[in-house]
Amino acid sequence: MYLGIEPDGAVKITVHRSEMGTGCHTCLPMIVADELEADWNRVSILQAIGDVKYGSQNTDGSCSVRDFYDAMRAAGAGARTMIEQAAAGQWGVPLDECRGQNHLVVHAKSGRQLSYGDLVPLAAVAAAPKKDAVRFKTPKEFRYIGKDIPITDRHDIVTGKGAFGIDAGMPGMVYAAIERPPVMGATLKSVDDAAAKQVKGVRQVVLLEGPKPPYGFKPLGGAAVIADDTWSALQGRKKLKVEWSTSEHDVYDSDAYKKTLLHTARKPGRVAREVGDVDAVFAKGGKIHEAEYYTPMLAHAPMEPPAAVAEFKDGKVVTWAATQNPQAVQETVAAAVGIKLRKT
Repeated sequence: MYLGIEPDGAVKITVHRSEMGTGCHTCLPMIVADELEADWNRVSILQAIGDVKYGSQNTDGSCSVRDFYDAMRAAGAGARTMIEQAAAGQWGVPLDECRGQNHLVVHAKSGRQLSYGDLVPLAAVAAAPKKDAVRFKTPKEFRYIGKDIPITDRHDIVTGKGAFGIDAGMPGMVYAAIERPPVMGATLKSVDDAAAKQVKGVRQVVLLEGPKPPYGFKPLGGAAVIADDTWSALQGRKKLKVEWSTSEHDVYDSDAYKKTLLHTARKPGRVAREVGDVDAVFAKGGKIHEAEYYTPMLAHAPMEPPAAVAEFKDGKVVTWAATQNPQAVQETVAAAVGIKLRKT
């Protein structure tokens, strides 16, 4: 995370996690701003690029707040303490008489006030406070944490102004539409791309190597139609004549799979932890409610079309991607084009 305060008092917070509708692009800065005692209306939020200085940026497991709550509080409280120390030095009073309050530092005894912007030049040259010198707010003092604050991206998302991965573009770039295998594990046996190449705007067809087990998150292979625009790429893909190999997954049957799951779920389980005597409680009688729920296999398909733009030039790759794991993207792209992953 990066936290900065401009000379005019504007606060800039860079978020090192990806916003996927869960609100972490808002709630992480809220934690910082609360301890900073910043005016939320004077806070701007920036998205971090994939950079090692931010550490792991993998956004999954609903752990953004759980993993970084304390760190975000420490960042905000540490910056506020530096601002309060600057005010104390300016007034020649003890630090504990100065309190940050909504973008101001107030001297309790005299009522004097200084804005954060006025104190930035002094705080900027001061050493970071030691941990035991930082005062954290109590839950009763929270102004944003635990409060209902609208997601900052909401308006741009619902009005179409939000920038998504598919909105990235470079001058002269081309577009790809991939004909993927109908079943996991199937590979290309033959491809007739003559008709596809007759579509106006189609430049070429590239055959993609299929993965080998274990599949994991590897690309599934297929044939990519490269064209001057999205429409041409999609029309060219429709013209492909593709023959696929068989796969062990050809025989997959949803009904049979469901029966297997239910049969397995009804088997006696292994006791991992036992607290109390469940059988004794049930033996006492009472009303027992039982229910069975089944969820079919679903595709991990976001509403945002997954897309990426890459420029490979002079042995380096610059990538814009809709991703929740920038570091994994860097590793995957580096391996795909055969270059070393830069660690610094």
